[in-house]
Amino acid sequence: MGYFKFFETKYGNYLYVIFRIGIGALFFMYGVQKLFGLWGMPGGPAAFGTLVWYAGAAEFLIGLALIIGVLTRLASFFGVIEMLVAYIIGHALVGGWNPAVNQGAPALMFMFAFLATLAFGARKASLEQAVFKKEFF
Repeated sequence: MGYFKFFETKYGNYLYVIFRIGIGALFFMYGVQKLFGLWGMPGGPAAFGTLVWYAGAAEFLIGLALIIGVLTRLASFFGVIEMLVAYIIGHALVGGWNPAVNQGAPALMFMFAFLATLAFGARKASLEQAVFKKEFF
């Protein structure tokens, strides 16, 4: 662990909060796109009850949880699962295993980002910390 001391900074917690909120906002936007048909969603809003609608609802809620910092680890856990399933079903089975070819790189990057937020939780600037002074999950 001594080798990594060099990379520590007094702004580490603030940078992590920016990371958490940024990842949450990007994921939230994908959910809004699917649910409401905004920003060039092919075919308009996803039909209620379809796989795309459920994915959009999950993205909406997971993104919102990360933005406001409530149940961040739980939301991240479901985000990892959703992105793994999305990569396999929507990309690997359709276009092969290579994310550069099958357009699955965003799903994998979100999965890795959710692994980080799963490990670190909400930390500062979270509603959970402000209200309850602790994280529940």
